Amino acid sequence: MTSANPPSDPGIDPERRGIQPGEEHSTKRARPKDTRKDRHRWELARGPITAFGETKVVSAWAKDARCTVNLQALRTRLALGWNPETAISRPRHERGVLEYTHAGRTMTLRGWADQSGIKYHTLWSRIKDSGMSFEAALDKGAEGAHFTQLVSAFGETKPVSHWAVDARANCAATTLLRRLAEGWEPERAIIEEPLSRSNLGSGLPYHAFGHSMGIEDWGRHTQIPAGMLVHRMERHQVTLEAALRSFGWAPSNAVDSADAELTEVTSAHLHPRDHIPAVSSDADPIFTVRRPAAPPAETQRRSPAAPLPSTRAPAAPAPSSPPPVRRR
Repeated sequence: MTSANPPSDPGIDPERRGIQPGEEHSTKRARPKDTRKDRHRWELARGPITAFGETKVVSAWAKDARCTVNLQALRTRLALGWNPETAISRPRHERGVLEYTHAGRTMTLRGWADQSGIKYHTLWSRIKDSGMSFEAALDKGAEGAHFTQLVSAFGETKPVSHWAVDARANCAATTLLRRLAEGWEPERAIIEEPLSRSNLGSGLPYHAFGHSMGIEDWGRHTQIPAGMLVHRMERHQVTLEAALRSFGWAPSNAVDSADAELTEVTSAHLHPRDHIPAVSSDADPIFTVRRPAAPPAETQRRSPAAPLPSTRAPAAPAPSSPPPVRRR
């Protein structure tokens, strides 16, 4: 039995199907109107923009040394109504960082998770969901029998996860476990600095010249990119201190210490070469800047060299040609 309304064939002419011209699309559902509102006011990102006592167009501000984002991001911030100085100077992805201090060492929560062997989400849940203090969350230790293995060193006995967060520990819990499995002496396994680390930016401390800080902090302190430091350490199997010396850096020839390089200024006192690691959220923002030292001015200019006396003998005069003979 055939259906009274057989399905239409798109290849058949509409007039042969009994449909009048112009009615073949009448049965389709109309597309709903877009009712979304654009939050951007792009006119705010056009024309001259005034900030830090100067007036430039957006493309010129994007090339300014004080600008921390690219041109598109700067336009978007201005179109969203950001204050021009904040839109220019605030670093991208700026957000609160979970940092905790324990045993005289400050690291991010991710760094402490890598250091202690405790899973990041486990550590987060203990602090945020269970309401435990950071010390209590660390003291509970990592899960797994290998991390609860007791180790005796320096006259004390405690689990591997506790030794990893001890002030004397210079390696992570996983490195400590591997060293103990290889037969290292416990004291040496705890205090010896690894030759290289593969977790750039995790917050694990690197030790050099009597100081301990993360690799990103070492990069900011020495003005040597952190990636170059890690590459040098891994490729040549050297410590951080040796890598820094290979780049020609040491505390004795550093221009200033990290504390001396950081200063707080208002927007009116920013310099084009200032690096801005932080900005306060006040109505009148205060900028924490790292200001590189100005290159030393030349004390004296070299005078143009006097021409050297010639050692060549003077050229002999050209022989005079005889007077022409007139013919009669």
